[in-house]
Amino acid sequence: MSEEKPFIKVSGVSKEFDGKEVLKNVSVDIWEGEPLGLLGKSGSGKSVLLHMLRGSEEYAPTSGEVILRVAMCPACSWIEAPSKAGNVCIKCEAELELKEVNYWKDAKVRRKVKRAVAIMLQRTFGLYGDDTVMYNVLQALESRKYPAEKKFRRAYELLKAVKMIHRITFPASDLSGGEKQRVVLARQLALDPLLLLADEPTGTLDFETAKLVHKALVDSMKAGMTLIVTSHWPYVIEELTEKALWLDHGEIVEYGDSKKVVEDFKKQVGEIEREEYVKLGEPKIEIDHCKKYYYSIWRGMVKAVDDVSLTIYENEIFGLLGKSGAGKTSLSRIICQIDALTGGSIKIRAGDRWIEVGRVAETGVWIAWGATTPGVGEQAATHVAMLHQEYSLYPEKTVLENLTSCIGLKIPEELARMKAIFILQGIGFSEEEAVEILPKDHTQLSVGERQRVVLAQILMKEPAIAILDEPTGTMDPITKKFVAESIRAARENLGITFLIVSHDLDFVEMVCDRVAHMKDGKITKIEVLRTA
Repeated sequence: MSEEKPFIKVSGVSKEFDGKEVLKNVSVDIWEGEPLGLLGKSGSGKSVLLHMLRGSEEYAPTSGEVILRVAMCPACSWIEAPSKAGNVCIKCEAELELKEVNYWKDAKVRRKVKRAVAIMLQRTFGLYGDDTVMYNVLQALESRKYPAEKKFRRAYELLKAVKMIHRITFPASDLSGGEKQRVVLARQLALDPLLLLADEPTGTLDFETAKLVHKALVDSMKAGMTLIVTSHWPYVIEELTEKALWLDHGEIVEYGDSKKVVEDFKKQVGEIEREEYVKLGEPKIEIDHCKKYYYSIWRGMVKAVDDVSLTIYENEIFGLLGKSGAGKTSLSRIICQIDALTGGSIKIRAGDRWIEVGRVAETGVWIAWGATTPGVGEQAATHVAMLHQEYSLYPEKTVLENLTSCIGLKIPEELARMKAIFILQGIGFSEEEAVEILPKDHTQLSVGERQRVVLAQILMKEPAIAILDEPTGTMDPITKKFVAESIRAARENLGITFLIVSHDLDFVEMVCDRVAHMKDGKITKIEVLRTA
């Protein structure tokens, strides 16, 4: 560690977008090799600060400055950590010189430094979908001109570190969301970055897999990488970092020892009141020996869903819990009528009529159970809505348009606006924040805000059944509490039946009535969390 001056000095930085300050006079020293955690609610400015340190042009500070100290080769501009000043350049053997860079004043040097900075963004899976997992990592190594004779060994080590060896020959498009996230991390680590900016690096991973990924990050830090990480999981900040910075509405609330900052942050969350008695209705979803098998040239016979039977009742909040790749999303996509099953049946009840949603007629139209002609089942699709793990908003449309016209909501404009504000308040926005966010497009929202707007889209439709795939994947604890309360309220006020697909045991126990544990395509057990 350089003892005289910090590796990165952020001094009085403010940032405005459309006249609104999203960072306000932020100052922090980041030392070489000392991992920093960023805490805060959705929209607090964490991701803005990461993008600013990445050097993304649109995130240039409105005021203040960012100073970096690096060891730079005067001959080939190779960049190393400041402690390497005086060492021999590994590229051309010239002596590395200590250089202090005013990051946003010296554009030429900033472009060189950016090559040594890697960023991993929330729910952004930047992979070559048709290419294998191994090829994706090899491409990253190729981009930094890693020695050809060592590339395969290094790629293997990285994929082993993120627990993806069993998937090396699979195309990236065949992976689950959590598996894609691990491959993205392996690609970033392949760059051997001087600085890794990790925005929720394990947000969509189950606890056990996350611990393995954390070890990969710790090992990389031991090798000389400096880490700045955001996470909604307090234990992640405690486990990976020494110092933490707590932001709220762009301002520093607290900075210091990670454990102390996390403890103070957690005090703001509060407890959600648990319901001990819930009155459920008649069966709403009947899953009978459901199978989803398919053949992959890379994987052979894949049993994504393997002989699953269960009943979900009207007005129930049912949880589907399991690790990444357990088959949770595959099952939910069949219920939502996106994919067809290959065995068994899935029926949902619309009024007093059961509709078969797991099979497709030759015409490609869903058929009502017991009907002789296709078409009736199409009506069921309007009663089931799904929040996908890999979601997106309609580009170049405002939040209000995303919540109304883009989802086919045909009600008077003023009523639609009032309903949108009401729904946004239900998932954690204040009335002022809800009004302020309506005219914005997706580029003006934080990742957490976009996630909540997509959830609001689902609730705006008032479906009979709502399937939420990892609804809290990258949410801070405070926002997660609002979402839990909004799901409860939607059940009570709108009569929605919920299927919550998650690896987040705490959230499932907080909000669900029953939970099914899923592994390797099978249901291993069903737990009752509340008396019905």
